[in-house]
Amino acid sequence: MKRNLFLCVLGIILNSCSGGSSIVSPIETPPEYNPPIQGTSTTCSDYTGDLTNVIWMDDFNDEDYSVNWTSIQGNGHEYGIPGWGNNEQQFYTDLENNVFVDKGCMKITPLNQDFNGYSYTSAKMVTENKVDFNHPGRITVRFRSPIGTGMWPAIWMMPLESIYGGWPASGEIDLVEIRGNNMQEVLSTIHYGSDPSNHKYQGGSYYLPQEDNLNEKFHTLTFIWQEDQMEFILDNQFEVFSITKSQLGFNENYPFNEIFYLIINVAVGGNFVGNYVNSQDLCFNSDIDSCNDSQRFLIDWVIYESL
Repeated sequence: MKRNLFLCVLGIILNSCSGGSSIVSPIETPPEYNPPIQGTSTTCSDYTGDLTNVIWMDDFNDEDYSVNWTSIQGNGHEYGIPGWGNNEQQFYTDLENNVFVDKGCMKITPLNQDFNGYSYTSAKMVTENKVDFNHPGRITVRFRSPIGTGMWPAIWMMPLESIYGGWPASGEIDLVEIRGNNMQEVLSTIHYGSDPSNHKYQGGSYYLPQEDNLNEKFHTLTFIWQEDQMEFILDNQFEVFSITKSQLGFNENYPFNEIFYLIINVAVGGNFVGNYVNSQDLCFNSDIDSCNDSQRFLIDWVIYESL
């Protein structure tokens, strides 16, 4: 059953400089890449955990995602940051081929598709002005990653108001970033700094074994958010990254005690993935009926709890 227990209408309009983050760790030689295996459409599970401390959740049993999510349009030119500041190659749309709810999942599909002068389309979903988040709290997302060179799925957060100034001064919180040609690595990162020329970041990564890879199994990332400290936990047991206010340095503003909103997207190309896309790894819009869920970002559920 879909539960909407917390809806907020605070906010200002859009967006960020980043598609997740543009810089986290150096590009490494990825493991041997295997093309997607054809299979059937995936059915997601309902959330079955304890509901005692739930503030809000979305388990995607309602095909109309617009109550909680807005689909962002464009490539960033509209906001003065073409390529979303990262040389990304996709144009975000709200077309059903790019984002839809099916069998209990929100499914984001990056596509090989000529659209508005771009070669790729995808979707970027935000809760801005619909669902807001603050500490102390716990945010958990259950997801499965698309596979493919050049795909860049991300689950991240931006501040509702730029209290400390424009990006990155008011902060960015990246819960999950994945390179589509590396199905073993999950990265979590925070971004801060007085201005773009003073951009700073700290983060960590966790490597999964091949048998638990991100494309074939669902995983959870839990963001434990307390005043002056944050922790990112994979599958309820592996710490990806943690940080406290003192670790930023006392000469830095600490922007992470403010209200943020959630973003889920799949970028195509960009600095983070080495600015290379293998177009054959994406589904073709002209052949969408044969697109396999292994090439989609699947979000099973999102839950926000009090601590």
